[in-house]
Amino acid sequence: MTRRDFATTLGVLAATPRILRGASAPAFTMGLAADAQYADVEPKGTRFYRLGHPRLGAALEHFNSRGVAFSVHLGDLIDREWKSFDDMLPVLATSRARCHQLLGNHDFEVLDEYKSRVPQRLGMNGRHQFFDHQAFRFVVLDTNDVSTYGRRAGSAEYAAAEQELARLQAAKVRNAKAWNGGIGAAQLAWFDRACREARSAGRKVIVFAHHPVFPENDHNLWNAGDVLALIDRHPHVVAWFNGHNHAGGFGERDGVPFVTLRGMVETANTSAYATAQVLADRIIVTGHGREPSRELVFRNP
Repeated sequence: MTRRDFATTLGVLAATPRILRGASAPAFTMGLAADAQYADVEPKGTRFYRLGHPRLGAALEHFNSRGVAFSVHLGDLIDREWKSFDDMLPVLATSRARCHQLLGNHDFEVLDEYKSRVPQRLGMNGRHQFFDHQAFRFVVLDTNDVSTYGRRAGSAEYAAAEQELARLQAAKVRNAKAWNGGIGAAQLAWFDRACREARSAGRKVIVFAHHPVFPENDHNLWNAGDVLALIDRHPHVVAWFNGHNHAGGFGERDGVPFVTLRGMVETANTSAYATAQVLADRIIVTGHGREPSRELVFRNP
């Protein structure tokens, strides 16, 4: 090797990110965003609803430049009205990679006649689902499954949600709020099967949801304890990402990181989103705008 070749090699190494020089090279990159919450209405408090349109567009443009394998919007694409989807869907179409959608409570702030059509409008095959990519299974949960806003008034599901909310409020449960929801027994059983099948296939599981389950918070899922107990039974579940609480948040429980992304709709002049490099043993989250950067190391099953 000549002196020039040696100097060039040193320069390349110096410019290489630390995670590429470690024991685990990046497998792929994904884009993450939450709560664009667009509506063609005036701002209210700290929420600037019209900015959801350009902010999500800018985030997707950045994801395109990074060549992400896919991106995920963690619920509340709109804030209200069925026509808001007409404005936001062309923005999603600018993504070169698949942009997976989740159901958020504000996505159901539409007339009752439209509620059952929201998943299809978002390009979802169902209210909950999973997809596999390389050595990972990504589980997409519907945390509005048991809720008053996510079901048609007068339906059996609506009545059951009303009863559950009343029970929790009578017990003075902190997160017994009308804007939160729960996961029903059938979906919990499906989640358990999806995790067991992933383990048999040698895949780690990463969960996407709209509502948080940890740490304890006013915005948490009504039956967060049931979900945490299920995760405890599956040591190959390695990370959880959600939206809903616009302030963001983070907690680690038994080696599992729980990340709440900050709401894109908040503030007049700063967005929030992230890119995440998924490695065999960790995720390197690079925050943009108000979203902080993090290194999430997987627990050893």
